[in-house]
Amino acid sequence: MFVGSLLVTVATVILVAFNLLERNLRTRLEQFGVNTIVSREVVTSTDPSALPNQIRPDRLAPLDQYGEKIRLRQLYSRARVPWQREITTMAYTDEALPLLSGLMHTNTSLIIFSESMPENALVEVHLDRQDGVAVVRRPHGFFRPVVNQTVLLVPQGWSPDAERIGYVEMVVFRRTTEQLSISHFVSAIQNLFSMEEKNPPQVQSAVGMIKELESLQSRQAQWRSAMAGLLGLAVALVFGAIAVLEFRQNAYVSALLRSFGAPGKSLYIRQWLENAVLANLAAVSALLLLACFHKELFGALGFPGDLLNLNNINPYFSWEIALVLLWVNVGAFLSSLSVAIGLKKPVGEILS
Repeated sequence: MFVGSLLVTVATVILVAFNLLERNLRTRLEQFGVNTIVSREVVTSTDPSALPNQIRPDRLAPLDQYGEKIRLRQLYSRARVPWQREITTMAYTDEALPLLSGLMHTNTSLIIFSESMPENALVEVHLDRQDGVAVVRRPHGFFRPVVNQTVLLVPQGWSPDAERIGYVEMVVFRRTTEQLSISHFVSAIQNLFSMEEKNPPQVQSAVGMIKELESLQSRQAQWRSAMAGLLGLAVALVFGAIAVLEFRQNAYVSALLRSFGAPGKSLYIRQWLENAVLANLAAVSALLLLACFHKELFGALGFPGDLLNLNNINPYFSWEIALVLLWVNVGAFLSSLSVAIGLKKPVGEILS
C-alpha cells in the first residue's frame, strides 16, 4: 500500500503540474488574443513629434486593411487616485474614439481600466498639474492585451507636461482576416523599421506563446507515456516480488488445496484480484490525499490561485490520471503472472 501510494503520488504530481502549466498558458493566450500584435516604440523628448498635440506619422497604417488598430502613448508620468498611486497612464488620439465610444461616460473623456475598482464609478484622478474625473471600466476585448494592471486613458494633449518628456508609442493591432499569418505581420513590422534604419520596436504577439504551448503539449505527451509506463513497471516489479515471496511461503498450502480439487485458475485469480485491489486502493488513496491538499501543494509551487479551483476544472478527472490508473492495473496483472508460472509446478513435486 505504501509503495503503491508513493509511486502514484509522484506520477500524479508531475502530470497535474503539466496540466496546470498548459491551462495557465492557454489562459494567457486567451487573455492576450491569438490574433493580436502589440508594438512598442520609444519616443524621446528630442523627437519633434513628442510635442503635445503633435501627430506622428503612422508607419503602420497599412495594417488597417487587415484588421483593427489603435495607437496609444504610454506616458512616463504616473497618475494617482485618492487611495492608489503610480497608475500607468496612456494617451489616445481621435482615431481611437470609435473603439472607445462605448466605454466613455457622458461627463468625462477619461477612462480607468481596473479589475479592483468599482465598475462604472466616477473617480477623481491627478496627473502632474492636471485634475479630472475618470469612469471605471473593466478591461476586455481589444484592450485586454495591454491592461495587466490599473491603467488610465486620457485624450492626447490633456497633460502636455507629461507628453513633452517623451513616451512609448504603443500600436495595438488585431487581425480580422486570416489571409496572412501573425508571424508575417511581426516580420513586416520589424523589416519596416530596419529599412528606415530605426531602432526596432518591441513586438509582442501570441506566436511565442503558441510555440511554447505546442512544446509543452509535446513534452506532456512524452512524460505522460513515460511516467505511466514506469509506474506500471514499478508496480509489477514490487507487487510481483511480494507475490512470489508469498507464493513460496504458501506453496505447500496451495498444492494441498489443488490436491483436494481446487482449480489452479481459482488460486491464480485470487492472487490477481488481491494485487489489483491493493494497487487500486493505494492509487485512489494517493489521489484523494492529493486532491485534499491540492491548493496548498500547487500553490506553494507558484501556480496562480484561479487555476487551483477544482470546481472549475478538476485535473484528477483527466485522461492523464485515467492512464495512471490503467497502468496500475496493468502492473497488478503482470505481478500475478509469477504466481501463474508457479502454479504449473506438479502438485506431487511440492508435497513430496
